[in-house]
Amino acid sequence: MNRSLTGALAFIVLAACGYRDRDADLVVHNAIIHSLDESESVFQAMAIKDGRIIELGAEQQIRNRYAAKETFDAAGQHVYPGFIDGHCHFFGHGLNKQKIDLQGTRSWEGAVERTLAYAHTHPGDGWILGRGWDQNQWSSKEYPDNERLNELFPDRPVLLQRIDGHAAVVNQRAMEAVGFDPSLAIEGGLMLKRDGRYTGVLIDNAVGVFQSIIDQADESTKRKALLEAQRDCFSVGLTMVCDAGLDPGTIHLIDRMQQEGVLKMRVYAMVTDSAPYLDEFAKSGALHTDRLHVNSVKVYADGALGSRGALLKAPYSDLPGHHGLQLGSRSHFLKVAEWCKQHSFQMNTHCIGDSANKLLLDVYAEVLGGTNDRRWRIEHAQVVSPADRSRFAEYSIIPSVQPTHATSDGHWAEERLGAERIDHAYAYEELRRTMGLLALGTDFPVEGIDPLQTFRSAVLREGPDGWPDGGYHVENALSRHDALRGMTIWNAIAAMLEGELGSLEADKRGDFTVVNLDLEKASPEALRKAKVTATFVNGERVH
Repeated sequence: MNRSLTGALAFIVLAACGYRDRDADLVVHNAIIHSLDESESVFQAMAIKDGRIIELGAEQQIRNRYAAKETFDAAGQHVYPGFIDGHCHFFGHGLNKQKIDLQGTRSWEGAVERTLAYAHTHPGDGWILGRGWDQNQWSSKEYPDNERLNELFPDRPVLLQRIDGHAAVVNQRAMEAVGFDPSLAIEGGLMLKRDGRYTGVLIDNAVGVFQSIIDQADESTKRKALLEAQRDCFSVGLTMVCDAGLDPGTIHLIDRMQQEGVLKMRVYAMVTDSAPYLDEFAKSGALHTDRLHVNSVKVYADGALGSRGALLKAPYSDLPGHHGLQLGSRSHFLKVAEWCKQHSFQMNTHCIGDSANKLLLDVYAEVLGGTNDRRWRIEHAQVVSPADRSRFAEYSIIPSVQPTHATSDGHWAEERLGAERIDHAYAYEELRRTMGLLALGTDFPVEGIDPLQTFRSAVLREGPDGWPDGGYHVENALSRHDALRGMTIWNAIAAMLEGELGSLEADKRGDFTVVNLDLEKASPEALRKAKVTATFVNGERVH
């Protein structure tokens, strides 16, 4: 048989079989696709049209069936559902890039030097804002004092936030600018003293007095912040972020930018707990678009462990008599809970200390009454007494945790909590066994933005610096598969979006992340070098 006849017969056979008789916008092939569907299926290729997956299957099955506008050759790499950060500050990350970066400073003097350098390149009389100092990284481990700031900036207000945002140091001019009297008591806040004088260090609700200054930005600045945050997130494989606390104005700006097509990141936005904000959403209801989801409220029960604001049942081991701070009254938490129940919003509450966790678990129990599908969340759940742990399952409460907190706080956490309580802190595997799932995030910019470090901290229990050798309290490490689910499908469930996101299945959104190795099988050494090589949202390559 001659070649021309063979080719003709082959064409006839393929045509009869419907060769490429279906259209797709994108075909992904030569891949190892971890679907994370209920059957844990693995595929070689998939087709996407109008932003949704239309089919997954074997290489030739998909390639022969679909005529695609674009193809993506994964070169044998591993494709996962798009990574989701279950708790972060997306907008705040972008704003911080326009402030002084104080992360990595090894002393207060180093932080002051960076502030002075910034002032030289940004002259004027406007506010100087910075964030990122951490006294736990300094040799003295003592809070700073604003004396040097007062000397250097007698006529210019300065506000420098701690890395967690729960503490800040301000100079005298900053206090004068907002009419702040440090001698006045603030519920849920502290103004620290040294040798009888106020040092300018503010803790928790005292920082809130300056919130309008911290947040102030015109629309141009906000747009730049959101786009820079998007770029950073796409580069590490994130396709959706859960922003833990936004005002309605910023939420509506995100909506506009998404409608314009310039902001492609999916955003699950928690509304900041504020009466005017809740009034607005009581009238408008929840907001759901293709890429924006607003049906939750972010509440703060206590502060942070690093700044000793976390609310503990027993005093701090390194500060006798001090229990931390409760940032709202029980009646307030109940009022917000009732509002959330009435308006079908999720209640997502920041709880670090064991006392704060118990308080909010009690409030949730009172309002929810039993098992349910409202999916209220406890954000952080860092220190939970064993006696309180069962309440997560009893009232269907989702723990939303950040594995990198364990590996960064581990250097000093036992000093705060003592040997007995530390065994019940950052107990992610125990919480997973209790509830059956965990939402995993980073809390960036408090921690780094990289979801692969979330994975390493969850399964290896070590930080980016490799500390500690052998892992931190490895009895609470997550399995690799659970950590992967915590970054994908479990985060989608925690956001009530599992019908759209979190796994790679027909009719779901074409969001996926390409990694250069198998996260579940790679050796620890290889895992430390894992890299995201591509990110897709709605079938569009964004990185």
